[in-house]
Amino acid sequence: MALPVLTVAAVALVGYLVFFPNKRSIPTHSPSCSGIAAGTFNTPKYTRRAQTLNDLLGLPGEQLGEVDIAEMNLLCAVGLPGAQELDVDHALATLDQWAQRVKFETERHLYRARDPKWADHYRHSEAHLRAEFLLQVLQQDLGVKYDMTAKDNFDFRDSRVAFLHGMIPAPNQTTGDTVGGTCASMPVMYVAIGRRLGYPLKLVTTNAHIFVRWDGEDHPNPAWRERFNIEGAGEGFTSFPDDYYKTWPFKLTEARVRANRYLVSLTPAEELAEFLAARGHCGLDNGQMAFAARCYENACRYDTPRPAYRAWFLDAATKSGYKPVAPALAQMLAERMNRVIAARRGRFDPMAMPRPSDMADRGPSGLPHVRVDHGQPQIPQPHVPQISQPGLVQPYQPPVPGQPPRP
Repeated sequence: MALPVLTVAAVALVGYLVFFPNKRSIPTHSPSCSGIAAGTFNTPKYTRRAQTLNDLLGLPGEQLGEVDIAEMNLLCAVGLPGAQELDVDHALATLDQWAQRVKFETERHLYRARDPKWADHYRHSEAHLRAEFLLQVLQQDLGVKYDMTAKDNFDFRDSRVAFLHGMIPAPNQTTGDTVGGTCASMPVMYVAIGRRLGYPLKLVTTNAHIFVRWDGEDHPNPAWRERFNIEGAGEGFTSFPDDYYKTWPFKLTEARVRANRYLVSLTPAEELAEFLAARGHCGLDNGQMAFAARCYENACRYDTPRPAYRAWFLDAATKSGYKPVAPALAQMLAERMNRVIAARRGRFDPMAMPRPSDMADRGPSGLPHVRVDHGQPQIPQPHVPQISQPGLVQPYQPPVPGQPPRP
């Protein structure tokens, strides 16, 4: 009897060592996952491609597809209010660990996609199951949560409201110590974790909202060849068709959808532009107009056709006297200033400034990037915006929090 007992004990010990190789804690409120360490699963590994935002902006555009979306997001937050203690390497390592927890829980429940008891719930789809477990594990097991203080009171003065570090605990803290995320950051979290697991996830925008799309119609894995939207800005998992986002959070015409490039899966360059714009929003809400204009100019470089970035740039540059590097933006700014001068002279209504939809067919090309560490001589504002002027009204409201109502 001793030999069988010893054999069982040995097997149990090996199993423990495989799944719980050490006692390093993962930042989470759930003690049940405090023993799963990095490297347990063969998940895709990302290598840092840039140490600073300038390094990132210096990468050729064709290389951005190889950069971790979380790295891009966090580098765009460095130096902003609310990111004083941001440790990018620690944050990325935490996401690696969380991805392994998601994979562990997902793999052991994959049978549900075929089990008659569960299959209808998951639409008989492995892809849907994986998407739902991605959100479920992050929210219920790891404690990723929505920042309720941002509900109906949303601004960018604190960068944690728009970037990943608002949901990632600092060393020796847990997710209970974080402020949480919003619809500007939670979808980025889902994409960052999902891509670590190889999922074909993309960010998608509509008016004042960001969501996630499983965009795998051409995926090598037949079980993943689906296309559906993932809504998780709040609690739980929901999937709405594209048409839903033409009515929520605001009703949109087809012309506005086309002009603003809504409901289109973002490319890596367009994702970076979204994060640069959020950096600009933080500067704007902290009264640093020239800093914001520089960020918006960089966003224009990576997503030239999107009119909102040009509109935000023109507004911030007009108010700050910022002079852009890009000739196309300089020309637009000169035209804007001529409109302002004419309005002051009473020649026409000053409210007749061009709106994003007015400029949809005027995309500048070949925009150079503007280094963030070296402001131009005519810019009096410091590089890093400081909290100084609360309550600024933004010209075109960026993503606002809120979970879509269920139909």
